[in-house]
Amino acid sequence: MIAKLISIMLFILPSITLMLLHSGYYLMSSRYRGIRHVERYSGVSIIVPIKNEPEELIVKLVENLGHLKGDYELIIISDDPIDRALTLKEICESRARELNLKLKFIIGDPSKGSRVKALNRGITEASHDYVLVLDVDARPTEECIERLVECVNSGYDACVGRWRGYYDAETRLARAISMAMKYTVDTLYKGRSALNLFIFPLGSGTLFRRDALIKVGLWDEVIQDDMYMGIKFLINGFKTAYVDDAVLDVLVPSTYAALRIQQGRWAYGAVEVLRKLFKDFINADVGLLIKIEAILFLLQYVPTAMLFLGSLIIPFASLIAKDDLLNLGIGGISGILIPTVLYASTIYRSLSSDCRDKVRVIKSMGSSAAITVALLPVISLNTLGSILGLPARYKVTPKGSSELGLLNTKYVTESTYLIYMFSMTVLNLIYGNLFTALWCLALTSALTYVFMRAEKEVTNQPLPPKG
Repeated sequence: MIAKLISIMLFILPSITLMLLHSGYYLMSSRYRGIRHVERYSGVSIIVPIKNEPEELIVKLVENLGHLKGDYELIIISDDPIDRALTLKEICESRARELNLKLKFIIGDPSKGSRVKALNRGITEASHDYVLVLDVDARPTEECIERLVECVNSGYDACVGRWRGYYDAETRLARAISMAMKYTVDTLYKGRSALNLFIFPLGSGTLFRRDALIKVGLWDEVIQDDMYMGIKFLINGFKTAYVDDAVLDVLVPSTYAALRIQQGRWAYGAVEVLRKLFKDFINADVGLLIKIEAILFLLQYVPTAMLFLGSLIIPFASLIAKDDLLNLGIGGISGILIPTVLYASTIYRSLSSDCRDKVRVIKSMGSSAAITVALLPVISLNTLGSILGLPARYKVTPKGSSELGLLNTKYVTESTYLIYMFSMTVLNLIYGNLFTALWCLALTSALTYVFMRAEKEVTNQPLPPKG
């Protein structure tokens, strides 16, 4: 009995708690009332750092911004090799002239350059008091920048827009991630905003007051620079806000290889922020509730890591102890199923509000769950590495044409995990540990799906950004 209790408390309860927390955020999102818009003229400097990005994405960004109305200047900082940077500079400047878009194309340092250095260089080059940071795949909708400007004008130091996913190659994985983004934003931004919790800046789609960035010392060399900037803003008493109708289309991964790079970086970076700024954050003049919730936000990948660890230990321990550790009786199983069903129902409500095809919603929910299982080892290893302070290199998520070359990538870690879970399924069935065996079977099935189906159905009909 003690072994069962420890297993649940240590490995399962963190994920259950996270599901309940996100369910609560979503339910509170209906109380979101938006920001009081203050219409006042303000120019915006748009900073876009690039390195090894597909040329077509860069050109499309210039074209997208060139068709928007407003006083904008685009600052592109390229850390590409000099020859390629010069070629991109010529192409972008030519297209910007045709569209009457103000453009500064700055050639950085291909050997020592970084995203953070490029962002800080952009601040020194900015002509306006408001600065919008975008990734090369970002596509602001017509009213996006206008709404963000109105938000900052109403008294905030940084305002975050709503991410909406689009994809180049239509795979099951891309469709699932694109749809799941709706729920992620509804919970972590819209719901938390309704509760007046601190809104963390996003690495793409956040409008800053330039003077606020300068006062906190600009960006630092960390993996997750947006969350790091968020804590610096929180410590210094700067106000941030979320704007639900400032929609920014962002490119989601179409391949599992690109997704694992992205999620691994996010998992490492979130913990790194807390590790590096914990002392300053704890001593800051910030309300206790805000501190606790911000810590939970930064630790959102830890329950996933604990679930992965549990999936390794519980099946093996059940064999050693000759006891089905997941046979928790009606009460214990209900305690797991009820929060899970609530969580699934909030996801369904969120996704179905944006998609009339209910079958597609359910399929996407299943795909998202399977993809999450496949990512367990990657998220866990990066979370552990960050906790231990192991060094990590910033890896850009492959995008566009550069991503499709990853379709045939081999995944040793995930393959090993699949073999282990299949073995545990068979062995626990043999020893009569039915509940543990069923859990292992579910994980095995999810991993198998990702390997066999998630990257299939690639078409030549990309889903373009809306708006």
